Amino acid sequence: MLVTALSCGKFGPGDLSRTIALEVIAPDSLEEYDSITPHARLLDGRGDSVAATIVWSLPDSADTVALTLLDTTTGRITVNHAGLTGRLLASAGTFVSNPVSIRTLAAADTLFPTGPTHDTTRIAGVTALDSLSGPLLLELADTVTAGTGGNPIVPLAGRPIVYTLAHPPTAGPVTLVTTDTARTLAATATGVTSAAGIAFVKVRMLLPDTVPDSVVVIASARRRAVGTTVPGTPATFVVRFQGIAVADTLFAAGPTEDTIHLSASLDSLSDSLTVEVGDTVLATNSVTPLAGRPVVFAITSPTTAGPVTLVTSDTAHALVTADTVTTDARGLAAVKVRLIAGARPDVVVVMASAKRGVSANLPGSPVTFRVRLLP
Repeated sequence: MLVTALSCGKFGPGDLSRTIALEVIAPDSLEEYDSITPHARLLDGRGDSVAATIVWSLPDSADTVALTLLDTTTGRITVNHAGLTGRLLASAGTFVSNPVSIRTLAAADTLFPTGPTHDTTRIAGVTALDSLSGPLLLELADTVTAGTGGNPIVPLAGRPIVYTLAHPPTAGPVTLVTTDTARTLAATATGVTSAAGIAFVKVRMLLPDTVPDSVVVIASARRRAVGTTVPGTPATFVVRFQGIAVADTLFAAGPTEDTIHLSASLDSLSDSLTVEVGDTVLATNSVTPLAGRPVVFAITSPTTAGPVTLVTSDTAHALVTADTVTTDARGLAAVKVRLIAGARPDVVVVMASAKRGVSANLPGSPVTFRVRLLP
């Protein structure tokens, strides 16, 4: 993060060409062994830069304990002691900036996994559509010189580690999450290290019909001030999902033609127009029904809305020409056609279709239903 300090003078409205401020921009933190060069400029009343010689300094002895000023003309600084806060000043003639506070941090010089880099998530049953991998754990740390006593690996808290989907390259069938309840699509997620220096994300499966054999995630960490990568970057994780039932067929689970015989009432229902989504098991030449899969039903004839509608309950009357119905535990989805008012069509055509995740239509799509309306 960058911080800005501004020192201002006061002049009248006719003095816009005069120098009125000294602006300083520097990072709010700096790691050991890194050095940075801040930026400063004089500004006139219009906000334009004014040529000037900038001189840099550390205000008092406490600041020199935290920071080392390498060059008073460029302001280049480095860390003297970590875990402190030092202040940096810029001056140009009579203008002296407000002090910029810079926290000195232990250097992140190693990134390494603290858990498995290969994970296999087994889906329980054929109806599970939403499953999580184990945590992809990484530790960010500072290594200290041998002989200083204590643990040579010092974990660093509050540091970001960026995880990115490498395969598949976009979120959709899978996403990266930092909590077990998150479901937002994300091809990149940032984990923040805990007091133990550990960050993690998980891979969530959302659309099993398009999940590849392997999901590859890479993770990286950078030094805050200069942006160089920490040794150990990138770390690579591979996640596999097993036991996924793949939707590969859509078919009618009942008659595809029906006839409504109209009585004195103008409000009549067809029988259920039912389809099944399944996974074909070649070894047994059978179909495993799949629950929780969306099926889209749409009236394709007549082409104008009304006088017929699609309903999923016998009491519904709202005008609906297309509806998405989720398959039940038997893999079935169904709608009915209701005649509500207006000129009676001779035939109502309804098409049902389903996709494999977010990709192509399932084999068997669309299933076509015809409902005749007779007096």
